[in-house]
Amino acid sequence: MNPGARLPLHSFEHPAFSVLEPRVRARLLALGHFPQPHELRELGAGVPNAIEPWFDFAVQDRAQLRKGGGFDRLLCRTSAVPTRLDSFHDLLGALIWLHFPALKTAIHRTQLAGHSLARGPSENAATHLDESGVLVLSCDAAIFQAIAALNWVHVFWDKRAELRQTTRFLVFGHGLLDALRDPHPRLMGKALLARVTPERLSLNDSDFRVFVDGELARRLPGFLNEPARLVPLPVLGVPGWSTNQARSYYEDENYFRTVRQRPRAPIANEWLVIE
Repeated sequence: MNPGARLPLHSFEHPAFSVLEPRVRARLLALGHFPQPHELRELGAGVPNAIEPWFDFAVQDRAQLRKGGGFDRLLCRTSAVPTRLDSFHDLLGALIWLHFPALKTAIHRTQLAGHSLARGPSENAATHLDESGVLVLSCDAAIFQAIAALNWVHVFWDKRAELRQTTRFLVFGHGLLDALRDPHPRLMGKALLARVTPERLSLNDSDFRVFVDGELARRLPGFLNEPARLVPLPVLGVPGWSTNQARSYYEDENYFRTVRQRPRAPIANEWLVIE
């Protein structure tokens, strides 16, 4: 995109972008240009949050980034998120920072705790969630069992009506949101599963997001200790997230794979419980 270009009106049409507050999307689309880093924090003004955002955004300087020891160490020192100009990927990263400040801070701290030259399992898992994560919140443990078993026809088609009543899908990974602007037909995410009560599930979108942000941030460090905690999720199978959804669509194992590519040992407590 050319510097100063207007944000395309179709950029946030996919249903997954409902994770963003309507007022934020309205502010974005009302701008006469692509938002610059110094304008980003103001986009989230007045948005309810689990914690007060402690960060701002600044133009990314590659030399400063290298000298500062990478993204998270530079952020820790400056309290400014390095942001590339006219980058959809970085714009969406900023919007997730503004909507999930507590959870993004928890991931930031996980990355800071690791070795600067070699990532361990916790840091790799945090990166997967940060880039490709989908928060799957449900009051029905059977949904999680079907997702963990990669039983896609059952969960997305046979139990479609129940899924709509019991489960919410919140895209958290900004890289995944970027891909959903123009999704390719085999797009995958990484699901973090968390059980909630029916009462929590019935909250309005804003209150539910704030609740999820705070509770997941509090519990994430003790849970997300390896990438296998996240389940591969064919995101275009979520009801309403693609066209022409039918049973035959979910039977296509080129996309809805039913066998894990790599064997793994069983994991106890494959999902979080937040109440």
